[in-house]
Amino acid sequence: MTSESNEGNGFDAEASTDAVLPPPPDGATAPLEPIEPIAKTRASRAWVRVLPALIVLVVLLIFVFQNDQSVRISFLGWSGRLPLSVALLASTALGVLILLILGSVRMIQLRREVRRNRKRSREHHQ
Repeated sequence: MTSESNEGNGFDAEASTDAVLPPPPDGATAPLEPIEPIAKTRASRAWVRVLPALIVLVVLLIFVFQNDQSVRISFLGWSGRLPLSVALLASTALGVLILLILGSVRMIQLRREVRRNRKRSREHHQ
């Protein structure tokens, strides 16, 4: 490609070949100074927490919009029609709630047991 063929496009082939990177600074062979890490801020920590939540929200919205068929639901004498996505999300939420309740009860039991053991240990050592 010659400069004559590029006359109308504003591209100067000769000028572009003359444009080279500047020479490295004197002593470029010396090791570079370490770069200090950027300090973490509240905003950066917030984004670390918000970004996964946004991703989950987008996935849930896609799920809801793709599963909008109406289905019949019966539970403990109650029956009705709901979108499939709402029914599945509600059952998942109910399962998570039950899991949290049972887990919390177990944690309370274990904390009580630890307190009792500490009290016995103190009494035994006195």
